[in-house]
Order: sequence, then C-alpha cells, then structure tokens
Amino acid sequence: MERFVETEPELLIGLGAIIFLWVCGMVSDLYRRIRKPARPTRSPFIHWSMTASILWLLCGISVWAWVSSGRSLETLGFAWGSGFGMFAAWAISLGFLALQIAQLPAIRRDAEVQDTLRKSMFGSGDYDALMPRRRRDCWGFFLVAVTAGITEEVIFRAFLISVLALLMPLWVSALAALGVFILAHLYQGVQGLVRILPVTVIMTLTYVLSGSLWPGIIVHVAVDVMAGVIAWILLPTDGYILVEDEAAAGAVLA
Repeated sequence: MERFVETEPELLIGLGAIIFLWVCGMVSDLYRRIRKPARPTRSPFIHWSMTASILWLLCGISVWAWVSSGRSLETLGFAWGSGFGMFAAWAISLGFLALQIAQLPAIRRDAEVQDTLRKSMFGSGDYDALMPRRRRDCWGFFLVAVTAGITEEVIFRAFLISVLALLMPLWVSALAALGVFILAHLYQGVQGLVRILPVTVIMTLTYVLSGSLWPGIIVHVAVDVMAGVIAWILLPTDGYILVEDEAAAGAVLA
C-alpha cells in the first residue's frame, strides 16, 4: 500500500475522489432518513441535474487519473476484447437483457401486475428519489439513465476494480467495488437495492470476464431506460403520483 501511494499519485487522487463523494452521499442519505423531511410532489429535475453533474465529474477524474498514470484507455475497458471471456460476457449481458425486455408486454397489458408494481415502487416508503413523478418528466429520467449507464460503469466497474486489483486479487477487488456501488444507491431504500442487485452482479461479472466496459454499459443503459418505461406505464395520465407518506398526509394531485 505504501508503495502504491508513492508510485501512483494520480490513481490515488481518483480513488480518493470516489471515496470522498461516496461517503458524502451516504452521510447525506443517513441525515435525510433521520430527519425524515416531507418529500414534495414535484419533478426531481434538480436532483437529476446534480446527480448527472457529479457522475460526469467523477467519470472525467477517473479517466484522467488512469491515463495520467501512464495506462491506456484500452486497459481501462474501452476495447471490444476477444476470446471466450468476451463471448461469455456478451452472452450473459444479452441473455439477461432479453429476460428483462420479455416482461414489458405483460406489464403493459396486465392491470393486476401494474397495481403490484405500483405498490412496490411507490407505496413501500422507499420511493427512489431519482424516479419521475409524472409522465412528462420521463424524458429527463431517460437522460439520467444514459448518463448513469455510461459513467457508473467507468467509475465503479472499470476504474475502481482496476485500481483495487493493483492492491488485492481481482475477484476481491470486484466484490469490493460491487459493495461500494450497492451502498452508493442506499438512497433508493431496501426495495431499490433489491432491484439493482442482480444487474449489478451481472455488470461486475461481465467486466471481470471480458475486461471490456461495453457489455456492462449496454445492459446498464438498457435496464435503466426500461425502468423509466415501466414508470411511464405506472404513472397517472395527468398529474403526479403520490408516495405512501404523501397520501397518508392527504396530499392533493397537482
């Protein structure tokens, strides 16, 4: 570790930036949960803008740190790769994605399934702060979905796993990065963490198998966009949806 600090100052800066903002995010979420402020019925546009800005900043720092350390973008994962590992990564990614897409027709047609999902997403008390509250805001969510799909793969998969792998075995670094990524999404609550765990495992596995970002980026973007599509199906045609605590307080649709 001491040698790493002396010989890899750029990587240390990148790693420090990720850890610093990761800790700040967790502290902020813990503070919010202790205070339990009323969640206003409005568009989360400001939250989206802040989240996207932070993600692109961290992504830029990660790429700068890696390249400044004398390494190429290809070794960070910006390469298509080859061999069995790459084939396996694409097979896993596309297979998982196909299973997710196959659920959409049933969700769109079945009112009972929609009601179950609506209660799960909006009635659990763990409503994701990044989810849209009305249909016309879904376009903003789609932009955030693309941003997260690209930047989070660079930050939490490529950079974090690659840097930690210089200090520990690859699979240990992959598990550590997976844990950091999951904890970074605590703001989504228990329901949200359960939803993102399978895709997080898939994205981590595909990167470790192939050394390429592309399978994970495609799956990440597609799954996040699908979440926006599902939200659009579940949201009311007019006005905002109410989450559990707002409905209990007698909030009125805008």
